Amino acid sequence: MMLLAEYEARMGNTIQSHSGSIDKYLGDGIMATFGAAPKSLIGAADALRAVDELIVVSKRGQKERRDSRLRPLEVGFAVATGPVIFGAVGDPNRLENTVFGDAVNLAAKLEKHNKVAGAVALPTSDAYREARAQGYEPPRERRELNEANIADVEQPVGLIVLVE
Repeated sequence: MMLLAEYEARMGNTIQSHSGSIDKYLGDGIMATFGAAPKSLIGAADALRAVDELIVVSKRGQKERRDSRLRPLEVGFAVATGPVIFGAVGDPNRLENTVFGDAVNLAAKLEKHNKVAGAVALPTSDAYREARAQGYEPPRERRELNEANIADVEQPVGLIVLVE
Protein backbone atom coordinates (compact mmCIF):
# COMPACT_ATOMS: atom_id res chain seq x y z
CA MET A 1 0.00 0.00 0.00
CA MET A 2 2.91 2.35 0.68
CA LEU A 3 4.22 1.73 -2.83
CA LEU A 4 0.82 2.52 -4.34
CA ALA A 5 0.46 5.66 -2.23
CA GLU A 6 3.90 6.89 -3.34
CA TYR A 7 3.18 6.08 -6.99
CA GLU A 8 -0.28 7.71 -6.93
CA ALA A 9 1.10 10.86 -5.29
CA ARG A 10 3.85 11.24 -7.90
CA MET A 11 1.60 10.59 -10.83
CA GLY A 12 -1.38 12.51 -9.41
CA ASN A 13 0.63 15.66 -8.78
CA THR A 14 2.00 15.54 -12.32
CA ILE A 15 -1.44 14.99 -13.86
CA GLN A 16 -2.96 17.85 -11.92
CA SER A 17 -0.07 20.19 -12.75
CA HIS A 18 -1.10 19.83 -16.41
CA SER A 19 -4.79 20.65 -15.80
CA GLY A 20 -5.79 17.00 -15.64
CA SER A 21 -8.52 15.65 -13.40
CA ILE A 22 -8.10 12.29 -11.77
CA ASP A 23 -11.24 10.31 -12.45
CA LYS A 24 -10.28 7.32 -10.36
CA TYR A 25 -7.52 5.16 -9.04
CA LEU A 26 -7.76 1.62 -10.39
CA GLY A 27 -5.42 -0.40 -8.22
CA ASP A 28 -2.09 0.45 -9.81
CA GLY A 29 -3.74 2.41 -12.61
CA ILE A 30 -4.97 5.98 -12.80
CA MET A 31 -7.69 7.21 -15.11
CA ALA A 32 -7.43 10.93 -15.79
CA THR A 33 -9.22 13.33 -18.09
CA PHE A 34 -8.07 16.52 -19.72
CA GLY A 35 -10.44 19.14 -21.01
CA ALA A 36 -13.69 17.69 -19.60
CA ALA A 37 -13.68 19.25 -16.13
CA PRO A 38 -12.63 21.94 -16.08
CA LYS A 39 -13.56 22.47 -19.72
CA SER A 40 -10.58 23.33 -21.89
CA LEU A 41 -9.92 23.86 -25.56
CA ILE A 42 -6.40 22.41 -25.27
CA GLY A 43 -7.15 19.14 -23.49
CA ALA A 44 -5.25 16.95 -25.96
CA ALA A 45 -2.13 19.13 -25.70
CA ASP A 46 -2.37 19.12 -21.89
CA ALA A 47 -2.72 15.33 -21.91
CA LEU A 48 0.39 14.78 -24.02
CA ARG A 49 2.40 17.32 -22.02
CA ALA A 50 1.36 15.40 -18.91
CA VAL A 51 2.38 12.09 -20.48
CA ASP A 52 5.79 13.53 -21.41
CA GLU A 53 6.38 14.52 -17.80
CA LEU A 54 4.85 11.30 -16.44
CA ILE A 55 7.41 9.32 -18.45
CA VAL A 56 10.22 11.29 -16.82
CA VAL A 57 8.69 10.98 -13.34
CA SER A 58 8.14 7.24 -13.72
CA LYS A 59 11.69 6.67 -15.00
CA ARG A 60 13.04 8.58 -12.00
CA GLY A 61 10.93 6.42 -9.67
CA GLN A 62 12.15 3.25 -11.40
CA LYS A 63 15.78 4.33 -10.95
CA GLU A 64 15.20 5.09 -7.26
CA ARG A 65 13.68 1.64 -6.76
CA ARG A 66 16.55 -0.09 -8.60
CA ASP A 67 19.07 1.90 -6.55
CA SER A 68 17.31 0.63 -3.41
CA ARG A 69 17.44 -2.94 -4.82
CA LEU A 70 13.66 -3.00 -5.28
CA ARG A 71 11.74 -4.09 -8.34
CA PRO A 72 10.80 -1.05 -10.45
CA LEU A 73 7.20 -0.46 -11.45
CA GLU A 74 6.48 -0.88 -15.14
CA VAL A 75 4.01 1.76 -16.27
CA GLY A 76 2.29 2.57 -19.53
CA PHE A 77 0.34 5.56 -20.73
CA ALA A 78 -2.32 6.03 -23.40
CA VAL A 79 -4.24 8.97 -24.82
CA ALA A 80 -7.41 8.90 -26.88
CA THR A 81 -9.63 11.86 -27.66
CA GLY A 82 -13.29 12.19 -28.46
CA PRO A 83 -16.64 12.98 -26.94
CA VAL A 84 -17.20 11.74 -23.39
CA ILE A 85 -20.03 11.92 -20.93
CA PHE A 86 -18.99 13.49 -17.64
CA GLY A 87 -21.12 13.41 -14.51
CA ALA A 88 -21.95 11.89 -11.17
CA VAL A 89 -22.93 8.23 -10.91
CA GLY A 90 -24.00 6.12 -7.99
CA ASP A 91 -26.82 6.40 -5.50
CA PRO A 92 -27.72 9.07 -2.94
CA ASN A 93 -25.45 7.41 -0.36
CA ARG A 94 -22.38 7.36 -2.58
CA LEU A 95 -21.86 9.48 -5.67
CA GLU A 96 -18.68 9.89 -7.65
CA ASN A 97 -17.80 11.84 -10.76
CA THR A 98 -16.73 9.83 -13.76
CA VAL A 99 -16.40 9.91 -17.52
CA PHE A 100 -17.40 7.30 -20.02
CA GLY A 101 -17.56 6.90 -23.75
CA ASP A 102 -15.69 5.36 -26.65
CA ALA A 103 -12.55 7.48 -26.05
CA VAL A 104 -12.36 6.30 -22.43
CA ASN A 105 -12.72 2.65 -23.45
CA LEU A 106 -10.14 3.01 -26.22
CA ALA A 107 -7.60 4.65 -23.88
CA ALA A 108 -7.95 1.75 -21.44
CA LYS A 109 -7.32 -0.75 -24.23
CA LEU A 110 -4.37 1.25 -25.57
CA GLU A 111 -2.74 1.29 -22.15
CA LYS A 112 -2.77 -2.52 -22.21
CA HIS A 113 -1.47 -2.46 -25.81
CA ASN A 114 1.78 -0.76 -24.71
CA LYS A 115 3.31 -4.18 -23.97
CA VAL A 116 2.33 -5.54 -27.39
CA ALA A 117 3.78 -2.46 -29.12
CA GLY A 118 6.89 -2.36 -26.94
CA ALA A 119 5.98 1.17 -25.91
CA VAL A 120 5.64 3.26 -22.78
CA ALA A 121 3.11 5.71 -24.23
CA LEU A 122 0.57 5.31 -27.02
CA PRO A 123 -1.56 8.24 -28.09
CA THR A 124 -3.81 7.69 -31.06
CA SER A 125 -2.71 9.43 -34.26
CA ASP A 126 -5.87 11.57 -34.00
CA ALA A 127 -5.05 12.60 -30.41
CA TYR A 128 -1.49 13.43 -31.43
CA ARG A 129 -2.60 15.56 -34.40
CA GLU A 130 -5.19 17.31 -32.23
CA ALA A 131 -2.55 18.04 -29.56
CA ARG A 132 -0.16 19.44 -32.20
CA ALA A 133 -2.95 21.71 -33.50
CA GLN A 134 -3.41 22.92 -29.89
CA GLY A 135 0.26 23.90 -29.59
CA TYR A 136 1.85 20.71 -28.28
CA GLU A 137 5.53 20.37 -29.20
CA PRO A 138 6.92 16.86 -28.62
CA PRO A 139 10.15 16.83 -26.60
CA ARG A 140 11.24 13.47 -27.96
CA GLU A 141 11.11 11.37 -31.07
CA ARG A 142 7.95 9.69 -32.17
CA ARG A 143 7.25 6.68 -34.29
CA GLU A 144 3.97 6.21 -36.11
CA LEU A 145 2.31 2.82 -36.20
CA ASN A 146 0.08 2.47 -39.19
CA GLU A 147 -3.29 1.06 -38.25
CA ALA A 148 -2.53 -1.24 -35.32
CA ASN A 149 -4.95 -3.99 -34.34
CA ILE A 150 -6.01 -3.47 -30.71
CA ALA A 151 -7.63 -6.28 -28.70
CA ASP A 152 -11.42 -5.88 -28.55
CA VAL A 153 -11.46 -2.94 -31.00
CA GLU A 154 -13.24 -3.63 -34.29
CA GLN A 155 -11.24 -1.32 -36.56
CA PRO A 156 -7.45 -0.86 -36.67
CA VAL A 157 -6.27 2.31 -34.90
CA GLY A 158 -3.50 4.67 -35.98
CA LEU A 159 -1.04 5.09 -33.12
CA ILE A 160 2.00 7.15 -32.24
CA VAL A 161 4.76 5.67 -30.08
CA LEU A 162 6.45 8.28 -27.94
CA VAL A 163 10.09 7.20 -27.90
CA GLU A 164 11.90 7.41 -24.56
